[in-house]
Amino acid sequence: MDLETKDILIISLGLLGWIWAVIQHILNRINQKKDKAIEKKFEVYSNFMDKADEISQNMRSDPKMIYGIATEFYSKIINGNEEEMNQALIDFNSELIEFTRKSVQPLMILNQELNRLKLVCSDKLLPKIEDYKTLANDFNDEFQLVLNTISLKKDIELTAKQLENIGHSKRTILMAELWKEMETLMRNEIGYYKQK
Repeated sequence: MDLETKDILIISLGLLGWIWAVIQHILNRINQKKDKAIEKKFEVYSNFMDKADEISQNMRSDPKMIYGIATEFYSKIINGNEEEMNQALIDFNSELIEFTRKSVQPLMILNQELNRLKLVCSDKLLPKIEDYKTLANDFNDEFQLVLNTISLKKDIELTAKQLENIGHSKRTILMAELWKEMETLMRNEIGYYKQK
C-alpha cells in the first residue's frame, strides 16, 4: 500500500466518522425536541385533567339548592311588612345572581382549559375538543336560559326540575363519550397507551 492510498483511506475514514457524528447529533436533537414536546403535552394534559376533576366537583351542586333561596324569600313575604317584602325581593335577586355566577363559572374555566389543550393537541384530537366545547357551551346556554326565566310568579319546583333535566339529556351522553375519546387520544399522544 503506497502513501497516497493510505492518506486517502485515512481521510475517507475521517470524513465518514465526521458525517456519522453529524448524523448522530441531528438525530439526537430531533429526539430531544420530540421528548420536550411530549413532556409539554404531558404537563398540559395532566393539568387539564386535574382542573377538569376540580370543575366536575364544583358543578355537582344540587339544582334543588334554589329551593333554599326561594323558601327564605317566600317566608319573608308572608311574614313581613311592605319594607321587608321589598328587601326580600332585593335579597332574592342578589342571591339568584350569585347562584347563577357560581353555576356558570366552572364552565367558563373549562372553556379556558380546552383552549389551552387546542394549542398543543394533535390534528386528530382537535375536532374532539371543538365538539366538546360546543356541547359544553350549549349546556351553559340552556342553564342560563332556565335561570333567566325565574320569576316570582313561576313555580320554583318547575325551575328546579328544568335545571335537573339539563343534566339528563342526550347531550350529556355525547359529552361523556367524547370525554373518553379525548382521554384515549391524549394518552396515545404522550405514549402511555399503546395502539392496538
